Formats: sequence, C-alpha cells, structure tokens
Amino acid sequence: MRFKAVKDEIYPLIQFANCFTSPKNLNTVLQNILIDAESDGVTLRATDMQVGFSGKTGVSVEQTGTATVSGKKLLDIIKEIPDGSVIDFSFDGSKINIESGKSSFKLSTISHEIFPTMAEITPEYHLKIKSGLLQNLLKKTSFCISTDASKIEYTGSHIAVYGDKLEISAADFQRIATCSVKFDEEYSNEFMINIPRKTVMELLKVLDQDEYVEIETDRKQIVFTIGEIQIFSKLIEKYIKSITKLFTNDFPLKAKLNRAEFLDVIKRVSAITSEVTHGVVLSFQAASLTIYSLETEYGTGNETIDDYEYNGQPMDIIFNAKHVAEMVSNVDTDYFHLQMMGERNPALILPESGEYKYLVVPISINRY
Repeated sequence: MRFKAVKDEIYPLIQFANCFTSPKNLNTVLQNILIDAESDGVTLRATDMQVGFSGKTGVSVEQTGTATVSGKKLLDIIKEIPDGSVIDFSFDGSKINIESGKSSFKLSTISHEIFPTMAEITPEYHLKIKSGLLQNLLKKTSFCISTDASKIEYTGSHIAVYGDKLEISAADFQRIATCSVKFDEEYSNEFMINIPRKTVMELLKVLDQDEYVEIETDRKQIVFTIGEIQIFSKLIEKYIKSITKLFTNDFPLKAKLNRAEFLDVIKRVSAITSEVTHGVVLSFQAASLTIYSLETEYGTGNETIDDYEYNGQPMDIIFNAKHVAEMVSNVDTDYFHLQMMGERNPALILPESGEYKYLVVPISINRY
C-alpha cells in the first residue's frame, strides 16, 4: 500500500474516524483505524461495535492495500504536520510509514483480517433529507437526551415519520424537546426508531459535509450516508411511544418574554444558586416578572424583567435554571412564550414561530 495526500484532504477524515474508535477497550483492534487504499481513493473505517464510520477521499494511490493502525497515534502525528504539507503513507507488511518533509514515523499495525465490520442492513425504511434540516432538528432536541443508562429508552433521539412529517424528540426526566419538519411528499411507511446519544453527537459533526443525507434502517441498525461519509449505528430497541403526549395538555397561564433579556437575567441570578438544584423562582405578577435564587449558604439574588406580558393570577414557580437556560438558548426568535398550568405542573416553552417546542418540569420544593 502506498498513497500521498495533502494534510487538508486526509486530516478531517482521521479526526472523524478517531471519534468512533474505542481507546479504553481491551480489544486492541477497536482502538485502530482501518486504512483501505483502492485504485480510486482511500477509505478510512472505525468502529466500537455499537457505532461505525466509513469515509472516503479521492487521493492519489500508487499501490493498493489495507492496514490498521492506532487511531490516536495516527491523529497525534498528522495533527502536528504543518497545514498544506504533502504526506506520504506506505505499508511494508508490518508497519505504516508516514513521511512529510524531514519528518518520518513508523506505526505498528494489526492484521486487517480481524478488524470488525458492522452487520449488513436490509433496509425496511429509506429517507432522504437536506443535511441542514436534519442538523437543525437534532441541535434543537439532542441536549435533552438523558445520560442516565438506567432507563435505556431515554438515552437516545426518537425519530418518527408520519406521512409527510418527520419528528425528532428527546427526553430526560425533567424535560422534553420535540422538533418537526414537513416533506413535499408523503412516505407510505410510518415508523419510529431510537438512535443512541453517541451516534447523534457524532452525526452532528459531519452533517455539513454534503447537501443531502440518506437514511436507511431495518429497526435494529441505521446507516446515514452524507456524500462520501457513512455512519453506521445499532439502534436502541426500546423507545417511548408517547414521548410528546404531555404537549397536548391545556396550559391556561401564558407569559410572553424577551429571549435575550430572560437569558441574561436567569444566568446572573443563577450564579448564586445551589450546585445541586440550580433552583430559581419565577414570580409572576401583572406588571413584571421577578426571578429569585433560592436561598443558599452563599446568600440570595433577584432581578426584575419589565419587557413582559402575562395573563393569569400571580404565581411563583421554581425551575432548574440550567435546564431552562439551555432550552431558551435554543430558541431562535426574539420573543418566546412560557405556558403553565400551575406551580407544580410541567410548563411549555414555545418560540414565536417554528416547528419546535420544549416542556420542563418544575422543582417540587417550597420557596421558603
């Protein structure tokens, strides 16, 4: 195997591939990247057996061949080579030689024959969508995916297709996010799948590589194809069928808030909150909204918002400031609506326009 590549051509693929290796795994081959040099270019592959990556670049190949090499060490070396440099890769049967300018490295390899591959998919469902749309849907929901593995169905992003509508939702135990988009045509097969958090986070890094992304799934695995890049993933076989059911409730208490002002105030007040609850009190009055921190050993703080509309009785409701700020920061309109049922019930966060919304559960403790 021998090929040459400009650093800018190969380095991004090495970065992406390295995210899919398993550095702490006792199975050393899972720490490696497979390099496959063919007549029409070089393909890099990596997997941790749950999620996998394949990316191709059309560099000049002098001699075909295949080898595997430590993903971390390969990345560390290529990272330090000056931008724009030509890098010469060759495989002598036992080591990969990397040369650029006056630099020369030899990396040990493992037989490519034991390198694992993701199981083949026989697609039951196929979807094609603009990469930018999918990226937006995931960005507006993925921060709500739970990291608590005790409830496996909460640790992924739920993708559902209903006719001409694609809906992506995520939930932890305090909040829910949902975002949707409509297609120009209807898909005859309706389906819901649950994609692991790691897959979603890695997918977000590569969605800008091509205008469209093609999605194929058989309900147990999924493949995303973005130009010359493919991401393979096993699916979470448990999912929440009624993940957006709470959004259908009636929320009679309604407030309209300036997004930028609300974020600034809640961030300032939360500076003195507990590191455990991050609790802040939203005290709704007819003319103004005052945000208080719950009293801690450090003291208290409060600030009033005047750019505000509210229809309802005076009410105090306590939220986790960190959760609310994260949701509101993903709103991309100047104003948003906060709709509530009462001080102990979930509340709804809605942008002025757009097909996305958030639900947050208040903290069930007393203010005093």
